[in-house]
Amino acid sequence: MNKSGFNKLFLGLLFIMLSFRIQGFDILPDIVGYLFLASGFSTLISSSSYFSIAAKYNIPMIILSLFSIYQNPVQGPGIQLSPLLIFSITIAIASFVLNLLVIYNLFMGIKDMAEKQDQSDLMKESDERWKQYRLLQIAILFSLILIFIPVLALVYIIVLFILSIILTIGILRFLKKCSLSL
Repeated sequence: MNKSGFNKLFLGLLFIMLSFRIQGFDILPDIVGYLFLASGFSTLISSSSYFSIAAKYNIPMIILSLFSIYQNPVQGPGIQLSPLLIFSITIAIASFVLNLLVIYNLFMGIKDMAEKQDQSDLMKESDERWKQYRLLQIAILFSLILIFIPVLALVYIIVLFILSIILTIGILRFLKKCSLSL
């Protein structure tokens, strides 16, 4: 039962953390990821109360992720201002905060399960993965400030892209390990 839940969490994070767009359409839409997370949380809810909390924060993310299925491709250089800028910023801030709450409770749920089964290595790794994820999200947020320094921003974004891939692989491996151990 837990293995099935962790496999759903694995698929959910795969869709959420990887984003590929073709002509503005996300071919790995976040909404699919949040639906997988919802299914995983419902499977694991009896193992930790944190999964129940994560499930509650996940519901608005399912709705908010609808807004990210399509984004207009950038037309030319410079910063693109949309007529819906305030709405877009509000959605982005809400998504950022709710995503952090979902992922925090996911990792704390894993930590709670590991603690109940005396698996200190998984407890420590869960804390580490949460810290890494949180720092990456803050670093991504910081990149918005650097867009005004294009050369520095380009290097910074490339480094973030590489770190994001490394972290994604690490988190997905961790979830596979949890599916086998918890």
